Amino acid sequence: MNELDIRHLRIFLALYASKNVTRAADSVGLSQSSVSVVLAQLRQHYGDPLFVRTSGGMKATPRAEALRPLVYQALKLLEQCLEPSTVFDPLTSNRCFRICMPDLGQTILLPRLLSVIDKQAPNVNIEVSNLSYETARKLETGEADIALGFTEEMKAGFYKQKLNNERFVLIASKNHPDIDGKMSLAQLQQQKFVKVMLTGTSHSIIEKFLERKGIVCNYVANVPNFIGLGQIVASSSLVAIVPLRLGIIFESENAVKMVQLPLKFPSYTVNQFWHERFHRDPANMWLRSLIHDTSETLEMENKTNQAYLW
Repeated sequence: MNELDIRHLRIFLALYASKNVTRAADSVGLSQSSVSVVLAQLRQHYGDPLFVRTSGGMKATPRAEALRPLVYQALKLLEQCLEPSTVFDPLTSNRCFRICMPDLGQTILLPRLLSVIDKQAPNVNIEVSNLSYETARKLETGEADIALGFTEEMKAGFYKQKLNNERFVLIASKNHPDIDGKMSLAQLQQQKFVKVMLTGTSHSIIEKFLERKGIVCNYVANVPNFIGLGQIVASSSLVAIVPLRLGIIFESENAVKMVQLPLKFPSYTVNQFWHERFHRDPANMWLRSLIHDTSETLEMENKTNQAYLW
């Protein structure tokens, strides 16, 4: 095949379809003599006449019939390779995107994101997995497209984009007998806490901050994630420290109240991450843009909801 190029493939298919050298020349924008030269080269290369004159036009030989699907496939692959960039159409795409995010993001951002995707890309599928120590490897290999949240695992080779800032709040049952309004440091240390056992995420900030301050909390229950935490707090005298956005959701869905912490806990930044291999991938770019815009909308709504807070 070293003697043939993409022009030979196009002329082969044009001859097969038109059964006429003149019409084939018109379809590929060449002169009849140029097409005849290429046909001669094709015949020499394959050692077969390929197309022979009959009363019904030029008919393909059995060798040409066998070559036709292969030539068509080869031409399509070459044309795709030569295109400067691919185009992603969300309306027609049936791609499956894989997003890594903590359960916090699954509670706050994911419902709104899925609603937007359902309208803009009705055939697209979303597969969500938890943020973990495997996430960086998955982004690098393409097993995951985007990662969302707070993590310190993404080093060289990754891009990140800020989505929003988050701070912490304490939640307690609305009927909690000892908590009303602001809380003192002494009151904080007297409470019984639910601890969310997450590592490498935003909750690790709480642990490190309390340790630096020499504050020991009385953890009487450990849970693996934030799922069900609002109901646990609402139905007991236990308290928990959670990101403010989640506190707002719990307050609206459960019988809990938010209480200002007696110490200024550090805030943290929620980012989205992707590997440099897919930085210019049109589909990945579309998803990143959609996540950013959705998060920005939630940020504006969140500021409105916080207007009554402290």
